[in-house]
Amino acid sequence: MSNARIRLILFFTALPVLVAIILFLPYFQYGAFALLCMGASGVAALELGSMFRHKGIEVSRPIAISLGILGPFTAYGELVGGWNSTLSLALYVLVLAILFTFEIRKKSESELSYSLPRMAAYTFITFYPGIFSSYAVRLTRFEEGGILVLVFLLSTFLNDSFAWVFGMLFGKNNRNILVVSPNKSLVGFIFGFLASILVMVASSFLYPRVFPLSVPGSILFGSIIGITTPIGDLVESVIKRSAAVKDSGSLIPGRGGLLDSIDSPLFNAPIFFYLYQWFSGKF
Repeated sequence: MSNARIRLILFFTALPVLVAIILFLPYFQYGAFALLCMGASGVAALELGSMFRHKGIEVSRPIAISLGILGPFTAYGELVGGWNSTLSLALYVLVLAILFTFEIRKKSESELSYSLPRMAAYTFITFYPGIFSSYAVRLTRFEEGGILVLVFLLSTFLNDSFAWVFGMLFGKNNRNILVVSPNKSLVGFIFGFLASILVMVASSFLYPRVFPLSVPGSILFGSIIGITTPIGDLVESVIKRSAAVKDSGSLIPGRGGLLDSIDSPLFNAPIFFYLYQWFSGKF
């Protein structure tokens, strides 16, 4: 089966399922979506740990998964358990302190020589995907959080889809603009950029109570997301090239790992969260 066909099947099956989870299961402060974020972040962390191991840095699989889940888990705890950000930060520090203490207690000199790369790997995984993914869960704290999450996902996924479709149709002669991802085209970037703007402008008209933005504000909001979406994909491409792997994993046939599919929304989650507060005056 061709990559294009697999991509279309995933788009028309996975996206409706995701929309259904958000719209029809808002119970317990969108608990189903929070669990989905925890699972996705855990798998993404596992794949990232595999890339570290490919570079000779021994990262524990259970620890990687735990660090990936930690971010969205603490975010959900803030929503339903009344945790504050100080408690969440304390939990992050405690977990990392335990890991670093374990590294210090290594008895072999040769083992200790690898502690710094491992500590750096665990810290990186704590933030990406852990803390980054937590902001997708935090979006549900606002009024009409489900609508907000859907707009966030659409502004990101439609950017990626438009870039792929129009890049494939009209981008053959304007590729190789970036060394890290030579298949990306200028035409694809332009149409993906416009897709994010379209989503944000349409959202401000359809849901003015959720997005109390002027047209210029909506265009600026969409423009920023239109730029950061491909950056999220490029960041993961840099990680893969550094690890000398083609895909983050093999979970999705024809598409690679889960991180390959969620790299843009993962990168965009904190950006969208703070931009929304700024543009809507909710700081």
